[in-house]
Amino acid sequence: MTDSGPRGTRGAGDAPWSTYQALTRAYPRAWKLGLNLAFYRCFAVPSIARVLMSTGRITGEPLARAKATGAVLFQVLEQGPDSPASLRVLDGLRRVHDGLPVDNDAYVYVLGLFCVHPLRFIAAYGPRRPTAAEEESAHAFHSLLAHRLGVEPVPATYGELADAQDAYEERFFRRTPEGLALWAASRQVFRERLPRPFSALGPLLAEALMGTAAPALGIPDRPRTRALTGRLLRRYLSRT
Repeated sequence: MTDSGPRGTRGAGDAPWSTYQALTRAYPRAWKLGLNLAFYRCFAVPSIARVLMSTGRITGEPLARAKATGAVLFQVLEQGPDSPASLRVLDGLRRVHDGLPVDNDAYVYVLGLFCVHPLRFIAAYGPRRPTAAEEESAHAFHSLLAHRLGVEPVPATYGELADAQDAYEERFFRRTPEGLALWAASRQVFRERLPRPFSALGPLLAEALMGTAAPALGIPDRPRTRALTGRLLRRYLSRT
């Protein structure tokens, strides 16, 4: 195993996702925040919002649901998609998702969100921009994850996947009662996710970070709040 990334973090040997793994270990707070925000963007897609609302878990247990999403991805990334534990987790996810009324394009979009948005978040608010090698390593990991879940085809490169995300959002983002309800419950999670100096402002900060999803989630445009949030986050995440 060789050193990879800042602070001497180590990836999973020669695995294609090892460079991405090292990045998430180097900047865990930025990656996890970006991952949370990626999931919340799903609320702006009407078909996905309807399915998520029907389960009742997000509105009833928003913090538990947020932690569960991150925990699954973290476990599979740390142990590798082909480890026995990861295969059991992925098999369970596949069985659950097989029965949901969501088309393959939506599944590709969600997996792509988990790949692209955390890296964009690190680039915008973290200590540095991810490298091209880190982006392609992230793409390799999520492409394999998609294959294990039966979600195919996935765009062939990180850049193509990022472009597909943007096109999907431009086509489908809409305001719905389900999306508004999901966001109203989930925005409170940021009280727990942020450190004590910022926790009371968590919901307001979360709103400022939703970017192009904001109109579909009923979030008012507050340029000054968005700028202040950016400065605070960069200061906080520059230490990770």
